[in-house]
Amino acid sequence: MCRNLLSSLMVAFATSVAAASPSEFVDMRIGTDRSHGSNVLGPCVPHGSTHPSPDSLWPSPHERPKGARHGFGPPTSGWWPGDKVVGFSQLHAQGTGGTPSYGIFRYVCDPSDMEIRESHPYLLRVRLAKDGLDVDVSATAHGAVYRVRSADGQPRAFPLNRRCKLAKDDCVNRNGEFTGNWNPAPYRCYAYEETDADTGIHRIAVSFKDEAQAKAYFQAELAGRSVEDIAAAAKAKWDKVLSRVRVEGIDAAERRRFYSQLAQTFVQPRDRTADGIGWDDHYTLWDTWRTLFPLMGIVDPDSFAANVNSFADRFERNGRCETGYTSGIDFKAGQGGDEVDYVIADAWAKKIPGIDWARIAPLLRSRWNGRTPAYRERGFAVGREDYCGRFKSGSATMSFAYQDWCCAEVLAGLGETELSAKFRARSGNWTNVWDTTAVDKQSGVRGFVRARREDGTFSNTDPRGGFNTDFYEANCWEYSFFVPHDIPHLMEYCGGKDAFRERLSYALENHLADFGNEPSFQIPWLFAYVGRGDLVTKWAREVAKLFAGDDLPGDNDSGAMSSLYVFLKLGFFPLAGQDLYVLHGCAYPKVEIELPGGKKFVIRSKGDTFRSVKLNGTPHDLFLRHAEIMAGGELVFE
Repeated sequence: MCRNLLSSLMVAFATSVAAASPSEFVDMRIGTDRSHGSNVLGPCVPHGSTHPSPDSLWPSPHERPKGARHGFGPPTSGWWPGDKVVGFSQLHAQGTGGTPSYGIFRYVCDPSDMEIRESHPYLLRVRLAKDGLDVDVSATAHGAVYRVRSADGQPRAFPLNRRCKLAKDDCVNRNGEFTGNWNPAPYRCYAYEETDADTGIHRIAVSFKDEAQAKAYFQAELAGRSVEDIAAAAKAKWDKVLSRVRVEGIDAAERRRFYSQLAQTFVQPRDRTADGIGWDDHYTLWDTWRTLFPLMGIVDPDSFAANVNSFADRFERNGRCETGYTSGIDFKAGQGGDEVDYVIADAWAKKIPGIDWARIAPLLRSRWNGRTPAYRERGFAVGREDYCGRFKSGSATMSFAYQDWCCAEVLAGLGETELSAKFRARSGNWTNVWDTTAVDKQSGVRGFVRARREDGTFSNTDPRGGFNTDFYEANCWEYSFFVPHDIPHLMEYCGGKDAFRERLSYALENHLADFGNEPSFQIPWLFAYVGRGDLVTKWAREVAKLFAGDDLPGDNDSGAMSSLYVFLKLGFFPLAGQDLYVLHGCAYPKVEIELPGGKKFVIRSKGDTFRSVKLNGTPHDLFLRHAEIMAGGELVFE
């Protein structure tokens, strides 16, 4: 009797899970932790311009815990668990650190503790303890709708503050511009808002173009529509994108975690083409080129193409296309050079359809003289040059070198062989910052990349140092593995294949690679170049353990961490800028990816470890090509 009852319950549970739509598994609380993550709690639509969410009281009565990379400061996401809420604003940046941006056009409430009742990507329901107010929030592409009621169901109204910003009560200058953002350039933004005091409904639309455009968004997306109407429309959009990846054979907790992470990869960049500024809030490509855009190339190639075409729009409009782009304004962030080139090369290598390559070519041509003067003339970057404090000699030289290779690849394909050859030759500049005299005293390993000074001499940085001196947010060990375009040459500099393998193992075993930050993302998969699939799998699983709870190992940075998580679970990792992926083993019994044109790519795993892999029944090596995925078929780890 008990066995039959248990069996019935299990069948009922499996049926209910199967019947639920993917968006219902998503919990927007994942990654909102106070120490890492910085995800935005509120709802949005995929790549939507607006992202309504609660904002915390700041200064906060809570201290940020030790180990938080960005120290003390207001939450860039607007809210941290446990903080008192002071209102709900319409724009937020996802998963970033640094100076808070946005948090503008805020519906203001008295400081209050907040109880989260539902946290879907399409609907947020909360109760504000101080006045017992229930607040329901949903979003459209360019706006938001709120319903505010007292505990007994009576409608209430919030005043709208048009001048505030996260951590500031007034950030609008006399020219009507918003200031004090991560991107230091001021910007303009406009809102059209209507409140129905009889129902407690607040509707607001936002535009970076002008007030007329904000009103047009309001009429098209919000006028006369209820919270339920808008939440249903948002839910349908989320189900459409999330259903492109279906997973089987996992428990409810892992299903919640997977779809929550997958949803975070569809938040930024934001589609603001109707405002005339293209795809915005890249925040920055330094974060997203390694994992977010490669994932987009598989599950959302139309958005990938739209982003690359938007690069051409920006270059034609402004004569520039920088790695940082927020609020419709380019920002030479200086983190690692011109990461736009990586994304373009990734799209080229993977033959992403819908890109106007003739319009991309002038942007790539401009990079020949567009790198910094020292890099062009001396073969290595020095000092800050014409960037900012984030620009470091070591990381900039290594990055420029790979970016030159990326430009060479695309321009060669476009028939510009002479310029391509020049870029390809310059891509060897990474050797100019390799110091053969540098020795790690603990391990005895010799040869590391270091910064070079104005006089051409190497820095005397210890190989375990260099964080934000020689390299932006990384050390000598990490950046000494960053030569994606010339791994065989790098192995020679490290003493050959065996020495390279030993160096990789030592770095990972001694925690010299920080997977809470992007520069280390590609390191474990380098074992594939020495034929050690067992070590690829071992270390991919060690990285996956960092995502065990609801927290993330580092700031999500526009979905960078979440896309890393997705690749860890799918069983392959992208070598961004190229058409290659390294196989490490799928974490789930079955994954089915829906591809354009109705094709499917199915991944199966027959155990916790794998000794061989087959593609469509044929044995396969450790490297998978993008075309093999997009052709559809079945990949089996045995």
